[in-house]
Amino acid sequence: MAIFTLTCATGAPGVTTTALGLTLAWPRDVVLVDADRCASQAVLAGYLNGVATGGRGLTSLAQSYRDGIDIGTDLPSHMVPLRHGPSDGSLSTTQRWFIPGFARPGSANLFEPVWPELMLALGDLDRQGIDVILDAGRWGSRGLPVGVVAQTRCLAVVTRTGLRSLAALRLYAPDVTSAVAAESGCAAGLIVIGAGAPYGATEVARHFGWPVWGEVPWQPADASVLSDGAPPRPRYANRPLPRAYTTAADQLRSIADRWDAQVGRTVDPPALDALGDPAFRGPAYGRMTGEVSRMTGEVSRMTGEVGRMTGFTEAIHG
Repeated sequence: MAIFTLTCATGAPGVTTTALGLTLAWPRDVVLVDADRCASQAVLAGYLNGVATGGRGLTSLAQSYRDGIDIGTDLPSHMVPLRHGPSDGSLSTTQRWFIPGFARPGSANLFEPVWPELMLALGDLDRQGIDVILDAGRWGSRGLPVGVVAQTRCLAVVTRTGLRSLAALRLYAPDVTSAVAAESGCAAGLIVIGAGAPYGATEVARHFGWPVWGEVPWQPADASVLSDGAPPRPRYANRPLPRAYTTAADQLRSIADRWDAQVGRTVDPPALDALGDPAFRGPAYGRMTGEVSRMTGEVSRMTGEVGRMTGFTEAIHG
C-alpha cells in the first residue's frame, strides 16, 4: 500500500489545499480522496469550479457497499478525473483522480462501517502503481475513522507556526502519537505552513518530536489557484508554492520507496492480509522508520541550536 494521509489539529491550516497541491505535484499516478468527516465540497466548488460529478464520490460508494458490491472492484466508478494543474509539465503523462467527499452534513456517520473496506481497497491500488493522498481534515476528539491509520504509510500533520495553531496541536499530539505507535506500518511527520511566523520548522519539530516532511510558504494569492480555482499568475509553476509541493511530494514518495526497498518488493507487493500481520510489517518497517527518524534528527542538529527554544516551550505551555 502507499497511502499518505493529511490531518490537522485545528481548523483551516491548509490541509485541503496542501493535499491538492501534493496531488498535482505527485511523481506517479495518484488518487486524492476527500475523507473529511465535515462535508464541505471544497475541491469541487474551488479548484474544479463546480464540475458535475455524476453523483460519484463517497456517497455513491456507500450505496455500493450497502448493495453488497465489492468496493475494490467498483472503486474506479466513483472517481472523477482531476485535471492537470498549472504546475504540471505540458507533456506530463501522470494520471490523477479525485474521489469527492460527503454531500451532506451527517453523511459521515452512516459511512463508519464502510471505512475499513475502503481503506483496504485504496491500499490495493499500489498493485497498479497508484498512490493515494487522503485529506482526513481535523483529527478531532474521535481521531480518524477506523482503518485509516492502520492502512496509512505516512501520516502528515499540517500546521501553521503561530501560537494558536501550535497550542491546539499540543492538545491532540499525544493522541496522534499513540495511534501511530499502535501501527508498526505508519510513521508521523509534519508539513509546516508559513515557517517563521513566528516559529521555525525546526523549533516545531523539536517540540513535538516529529520530522518535518515539507515546508510550504504562506502565499495566499498563489494558494487561491488551488483553494478557489483562481487563475494562476504568469510563470506559476516556477513560484515558491508549487515548488514546495513538488519537494514535499518527492520527500513523501521517497519514504515509501525506502519502505519498499526494506521489504524487498520487486514487482508484486505483498498481499493485504500479509501486510496486516505485525510479524510481517513490524521489523522491516520499524527499521526504515527508525532510519528516517535518525536522518531527520541529524539534519535538525546540523541546522544549529535554536536560541529561542526555551521561550517557545514556555509560550506553548503557558
